[in-house]
Amino acid sequence: MPSAKVLNLTRLGWGLAIPVAFLILVGLACIHATDRDTAPSALQQIDDTTSAADRNRLAQIHDAIGPRTTRQIFYAVSGVVLMFVTLVPSYQKVGRYTYIAYGVTIVLLILLVLDRYFDLPLIPVRNNSRRWIDFRIFSLQPSEFMKPILILTLARYLRFRSSYRRWRGLVVPFLLTIFPMVLILKQPDLGTMLMLLPVLFAMLFVAGARLRHLAIIIALGCVTMPIFFQLGMKDYQRDRIRVLFRQYDDDAAWHKDQGYQLRQSKIALGTGGLTGEGYGEGVFVQYTELLPEEHNDFIYAIIGHQWGLIGGVLVILAYCVIIVLGLEVALVTNDPFGRLLAVGVVVMIVVQALLNVCMTVGLAPITGMTLPFVSFGGSSMWANFIGLGLLVNVAQRRPMLIAHKPFEHRDDE
Repeated sequence: MPSAKVLNLTRLGWGLAIPVAFLILVGLACIHATDRDTAPSALQQIDDTTSAADRNRLAQIHDAIGPRTTRQIFYAVSGVVLMFVTLVPSYQKVGRYTYIAYGVTIVLLILLVLDRYFDLPLIPVRNNSRRWIDFRIFSLQPSEFMKPILILTLARYLRFRSSYRRWRGLVVPFLLTIFPMVLILKQPDLGTMLMLLPVLFAMLFVAGARLRHLAIIIALGCVTMPIFFQLGMKDYQRDRIRVLFRQYDDDAAWHKDQGYQLRQSKIALGTGGLTGEGYGEGVFVQYTELLPEEHNDFIYAIIGHQWGLIGGVLVILAYCVIIVLGLEVALVTNDPFGRLLAVGVVVMIVVQALLNVCMTVGLAPITGMTLPFVSFGGSSMWANFIGLGLLVNVAQRRPMLIAHKPFEHRDDE
């Protein structure tokens, strides 16, 4: 039976609050440092006839918390509330509604695809993509919420089965994953689509799927990559991969066109050196137009620019702490559903962080992947806090099992 103590602060899992709080504070500091949208019209009013008192007043307006920073604070606070809401019921009770949540999210993803053919309300087009449902007060990105919901769905499906030990048993888990992947690719959102596969493979591995089956599937995926590159990607997505290998005849064109963002990101990191330019200092902070999406996808470059290699390493160490504590939760949990949930959430957070950092330094294509708990954005923050809530939920409750240990299978199964 689950433990009666719901929010026991001495239980395993609360140590996760320390690295997560550190990441949130780092993100808020970087977003505030680059928030240059505050009252630009007021600053333009300063001229030779402006009095000293008015100059000070306008300067205070400019230095105040910007709109982007205010929104990120709201996202972080509401994310903490979501985490506690996720903690109140047992994760086993939450699991009862998993398939309903999966179905609702799939419907939302289908609506985003249908907007390409029918002009549906509340669905804006931003940067030639349809990823959000705009409720005026805030926007939701269904693909972000598919991450924790898919983890719940796979954990619910795999928890007491052994059929995935055979080829035909892998069909349903792959269909549950590939269907939303196709819908997300149509938005298009290549980064979110790609990170769902590592979650699936990690959970299948922990559940006890045969390694040779998973290895064959990975090998087949590698073989079909050239076909997907030619037929499954749009031109700009293929260009983002070519950027990594600088497949351009004109080197100057690479610097000014497709390679501009990657080049600027590397320069921002490199100029930070060992200790950085200092908080709020450096050209990439003072002139934010030098690095597009500096508050979002490329916020790690701003971290390196301000706090250098030391700051970048500390952020990576924070994610390492999340990995260690999250895997510890999984190891001490006997319930198969809880163990799969814990592994899925850890992989979800780590893969996002890894892809974002690799994208920033030029080891992965630019796919629009956010840095968990750091980058600006509501849906990403909320989805990660829901995942964190599930992880702590598993740590809080350790049901007793009168059966064999989870995921122990005979070779003939």
